[in-house]
Amino acid sequence: MQTPPNNWWQRCKVQWKPAPINQPSIDPKIEELEPLQRSAEVIRYSILSIEFWISPNGQVREWLRNNTHLAAWLAIPAFLVLPIVTYALCKLALGLQMLVSIAGKLIIFPIFALMATCVIWISIKIVKAIR
Repeated sequence: MQTPPNNWWQRCKVQWKPAPINQPSIDPKIEELEPLQRSAEVIRYSILSIEFWISPNGQVREWLRNNTHLAAWLAIPAFLVLPIVTYALCKLALGLQMLVSIAGKLIIFPIFALMATCVIWISIKIVKAIR
């Protein structure tokens, strides 16, 4: 029985299974196709020819397959979780903004009370000094 891979590099090596690519061929009935279908066939053949020219062993196709899986594994949770986190942070910022506004309005009363106390105290001192 084989032991499972214990690190991520070994797991990547196990998943890496490139298959050779067959050399592309043009559809033998291309002359009978409609112009639009013929254009699509030529584009398909060109893309497959470039892929075969770059990597006839299928390594590029395997690399794209693995990276597509990785992108899906990263994107799906991001698309599901990110909006919720963004909404929560927006509500938190709004709540903090309201608290700052309330605190700003509440701080005015103690400041006025302190100023009134100082004015009364100074007035009493002045009145006592005049007598």
